[in-house]
Amino acid sequence: MRSKLYPYPVETLKHWYITIVGGQSTDLKPDQIGVNREALAKNTNIVPYEDSVFVSKLEGKGMPLVTKKYFTVVPLDEASPDASSKSPIGEVVLPAQDKIQRNWFLEPLEVGEPVILNNVLSQRYYSGFVHALDRLIKKRSGRHSIEYK
Repeated sequence: MRSKLYPYPVETLKHWYITIVGGQSTDLKPDQIGVNREALAKNTNIVPYEDSVFVSKLEGKGMPLVTKKYFTVVPLDEASPDASSKSPIGEVVLPAQDKIQRNWFLEPLEVGEPVILNNVLSQRYYSGFVHALDRLIKKRSGRHSIEYK
């Protein structure tokens, strides 16, 4: 049951959540996205620090699964004040990026824009599957793989 205090994220399909972009923060690592801790607990089944999601525009073009970048979801609270201030009602906060690294989102995102947090792979497969699949595909394609810690 959704909380009236935290309207985002909204589960539209099983393990697909709609939210809006709250901004970017240096409190997050490049492979992390953040959502308000209480909104994450009340409105989703996402397990912080374990589940991986990919972010896509609500009204964006479809992209192949293998080209998506996966992020670990972290709960935002007073330990990360900058990021937490950008997610008061459950908005997603993205890691800060410079203009050179801007290609990790194939479609640019703006503050206030609706996005989908897709958590299906983390719910359907064991926790290391998403990372192993990413490394395998990038190794075979000649692209550099993302090292996850």
